[in-house]
Amino acid sequence: MTITVGQAIPEATVEYWRRGSPGAKHMQLSDTRGSWLVLFFYPRDFSYLCPGEIAAFAALAQDFADADAAIVGASTDSYFSHNAWFAQNDVLAGVNFPIIADASHELARLFSVLLSDGSALRGTFIIDPEGVLRHMSVNDLDVARNVGETLRVLRALQSGELCPAGWQPGDASPSPYNEWLARVFPKLKKSALVDASKRVRPVIYERGDIILRQGTPSDKFYIIKEGHVSVIRRTRDGNEVELAKLGEGDVFGEMGILTGNRRTADVRADTGVAAYALDWDDFKAIIDQSVPTAKDFMEIVEQRIKAMPE
Repeated sequence: MTITVGQAIPEATVEYWRRGSPGAKHMQLSDTRGSWLVLFFYPRDFSYLCPGEIAAFAALAQDFADADAAIVGASTDSYFSHNAWFAQNDVLAGVNFPIIADASHELARLFSVLLSDGSALRGTFIIDPEGVLRHMSVNDLDVARNVGETLRVLRALQSGELCPAGWQPGDASPSPYNEWLARVFPKLKKSALVDASKRVRPVIYERGDIILRQGTPSDKFYIIKEGHVSVIRRTRDGNEVELAKLGEGDVFGEMGILTGNRRTADVRADTGVAAYALDWDDFKAIIDQSVPTAKDFMEIVEQRIKAMPE
């Protein structure tokens, strides 16, 4: 089994060396859940290029820590090899993060960096707090990696923005997506927001207009940009019950889409209203590609159902 970007890394128990710890220790990669993980492989202990790049990670260790990221190194050497090499090499004196002893080659094989001679390619992997692989790069043995670039990529991933070539922390990121969609769907990936923004369309209503009518098919989802609306339920005895008043930033129309039912209430414009509308298929596509977003909206639906009169 191998993993690729976008997949969750499986559970793996590994042995590791760490300066100051007596004897070999064991951990699971999942022990870092809740924080970012930068996992890097190097070919061998007692090699020429490896001390320099491992020391480069140590030099930036505080920067990675400030970015809420743990650093873990790995090679296919044994714990005893690590212990001897890191103790005698002055270049590695500042290395205080764990170094995995992948003598069984299971981890190197999992991340597709294992070579036929049992050494590992220079692979770098960034794993997010949910345990999902977000970045991978692999160098040949003869080319050491740029650790500063690894830190830049980590910060770019953490920004949650679309990061153009050469992006650096503090750069203004382009926002080719609808800001109102971003407010309503804060857990949606920016790439998905960009796609949804191509489909959202502005709509305008006058005071007194019925935007949604109870009993009609559920075909659109709305975000209010300006103005106010009332949500009104017509009961079996013919009375009207006002369920809610909604204003700027509020949404409506999701209940019928998510439950598969017809509209359960009228929505009437109390003022002039400017809004954004998404068709049924486009709203459903957003929900389907983001579990956290789907969960948030189902909670909204449950709350609104509880508030409805019989």
